[in-house]
Amino acid sequence: MLREGLLEGVEDEFGIKFTQRTIAINVRSQISSIQKNFDTLYERTIMETQNLHDRCPKMVLGEVYMIAVPEYNDREFDKKAIKFKSVKPDLVEKYIKSFQAVNKRQTVEKHFYQYESVCLLIVDFRKKQPKIYSSSSELKRNGFLPETSSVSMDGLNWDSFVPNLLKVYRERFGKAIF
Repeated sequence: MLREGLLEGVEDEFGIKFTQRTIAINVRSQISSIQKNFDTLYERTIMETQNLHDRCPKMVLGEVYMIAVPEYNDREFDKKAIKFKSVKPDLVEKYIKSFQAVNKRQTVEKHFYQYESVCLLIVDFRKKQPKIYSSSSELKRNGFLPETSSVSMDGLNWDSFVPNLLKVYRERFGKAIF
């Protein structure tokens, strides 16, 4: 039985010992209104991990977050038209900085708002086969990041996501678990 928080009084079938030894991954996407909804979406991203780590500090959490760049023009949806808004490189930079800030939680005693691993998928859907960007240099070449930007996609790409989660899990719970 949970004794505090929003779920106070709810029966916990598995218990904290089991729950804490899980890997949980949030999957989200935003294909339009990425500027307008940034604050709300980012607050949700932080609070979900804050709430889970507050209850289970050792739990290994991941976040896969996809944004469309350029974003779809949502005003055209009613017309059944596929159009895109112009890209604001500063907005792409803001997303990268924000997700770097919640990536790679190292300790179980603090930083409950951080994830052990984050994958930020920045995808251009204008092409027949969508383009997934995995480096800052690619984003700069295509005008999606300011040339002067120093942000890095290192540690935010798909290739590092699962290995990072598994590494942290093994460090916390041992190798024999797999």
